Amino acid sequence: MPIFQVSALVNRLGTLGVNCKVGNPSLDIPALRRPYFERWLLHRDGFIKMYDENIDYIGIEDIVRIGPFYNIYCLIENQDVRENDDNCSNLLCASPYFDLHNRKVIKLGWSGGVLADILTNDITLYDFLVKNIMKEEIRKMSVKVANYACIIETRVWDTLDIASIYQVIDIIGFKIKELLEQVHLGEESEFK
Repeated sequence: MPIFQVSALVNRLGTLGVNCKVGNPSLDIPALRRPYFERWLLHRDGFIKMYDENIDYIGIEDIVRIGPFYNIYCLIENQDVRENDDNCSNLLCASPYFDLHNRKVIKLGWSGGVLADILTNDITLYDFLVKNIMKEEIRKMSVKVANYACIIETRVWDTLDIASIYQVIDIIGFKIKELLEQVHLGEESEFK
């Protein structure tokens, strides 16, 4: 399977005004979080570190099943998110659902927790999804929780496919950060 061209994606995101670079595990991931984030970021193809964005990291994992594709993990770092906390799951987990008729969307929304309702009611996000629902990277998108991060996950076939939907990822990341600012999860953490 070909190596994911992380530097090509960094360059493409740069043309979109996204401030990012090819990540370095020892410099860009805090040592205390590295054991938690390695599952999402430390694969063969590397990761991207984002600066002043709604997403903190983009991890890439190559998969071969029916054919080669890449799982993409967009992490939003948060000290209070835990994957074994039902409150986090009820708040943040979300997946799109849709019905098509003659390749046109007749029903579209998000299922899951509180975030799902927020994403369903976002007009900009709705319009983008309707126009791009045939792209697999949109259909396979989901939001889930991990330890110290909320993850927007999707699947792409080509290196630059993720850049074509970055607007959606950015909107979702913004909504996640906005929601997390409005709620209190867990107790004070040692990983500030």
